[in-house]
Amino acid sequence: MGENQLIVLTGGPGTGKSQLLATLQKKGFHCYEEISRQVIDKGKRQGMSNYFLSSPLAFSKELFEGRKTQHQSAKALPYDTEKPYVFLDRGLPDVVAYLKALGENTEAWETEMIKFPYDKVVFFPPWEAIYQKDAQRMETFERAQELSDQLWQLYQSYYPDMIVIPPGSLAERAQTLLKALQP
Repeated sequence: MGENQLIVLTGGPGTGKSQLLATLQKKGFHCYEEISRQVIDKGKRQGMSNYFLSSPLAFSKELFEGRKTQHQSAKALPYDTEKPYVFLDRGLPDVVAYLKALGENTEAWETEMIKFPYDKVVFFPPWEAIYQKDAQRMETFERAQELSDQLWQLYQSYYPDMIVIPPGSLAERAQTLLKALQP
């Protein structure tokens, strides 16, 4: 009996990950949505305009635990012979990369992170034409590029065979991704 493959979608903010995830979900794939927006909103309800910058370690711990739970839930899904891919919008290394971008020591985080591996990593490079700030995405495009670089460096050190998704329509991006996953 086979096992589903855990596929993490990553890249800087505003690169189209969540939109592609929604497209994959409509195609019948198991998908886990990004949870940082929920954590950000929780911080706002507690009076923090930017929870991550106000309390980066508390924010990151909450996000890290949520992503661990998603990983465990995804691993526990029954094997689907027709659609053996489970997609996650961001993974545990994203938390570590964002902390690294702030200059935090991430050694303990990385030790825990490697206990929850992904089968494939799909990277979305910065794409200024679609980038938009909103209530939860507060970074400038330049900062989003810096975060993208940090994500690339960290993921590349653990997953050197990343799939890179170039700009294009949602249909083109979905087709590129699914074709790249074929054995």
